[in-house]
Amino acid sequence: MDKEWIASVRTIEEARDFILKVEICGILGRSKTMPTLWEAVDAPDKVPGATGWGDKMGYVWGWKNELPARYPDEIFYGKIKSGAVLCSMNKLRELFIANHKPISELSEIASKLFSTIKQNLANNKELKDMCGLKGKTNKTIYDKALLELQLTFNIVRVNRIDTDGDTWTLFEKQYPQFP
Repeated sequence: MDKEWIASVRTIEEARDFILKVEICGILGRSKTMPTLWEAVDAPDKVPGATGWGDKMGYVWGWKNELPARYPDEIFYGKIKSGAVLCSMNKLRELFIANHKPISELSEIASKLFSTIKQNLANNKELKDMCGLKGKTNKTIYDKALLELQLTFNIVRVNRIDTDGDTWTLFEKQYPQFP
């Protein structure tokens, strides 16, 4: 990451500016391939031996959801092969073109999840229940299909601050401007 960005972000507005400038960033940790919001945020982490999250983790974790909700026409939150990212709409267009696949090319379980989400917004618990995938034995199957849908830009997390947890909607519904 360019040294100019390390520990340079103190507000959500500065986080927005950072993302728009770098176009894409990871969320946590350090990355060899892109800057991360974690590295950019200037806030104290928890002290060794302390329990819970430090200020830094609170900002990063909250902003990953709040940024796309507050700036839905500017910032996207989602998953790519290297992990969770925040990015500009220009970068999202590139990612969509490079990675989108029609449902017909995806697994049967991913298609089932997609069909359920198409009918109604659904959070993880509801989606697992509606698709008969609750319980520990189905966790890996569910997680793999959900990730497949995200990586192929068929579903996204709902961009609303008032939404509890991960609630899913169709990519095309939230971003109709994409082909």
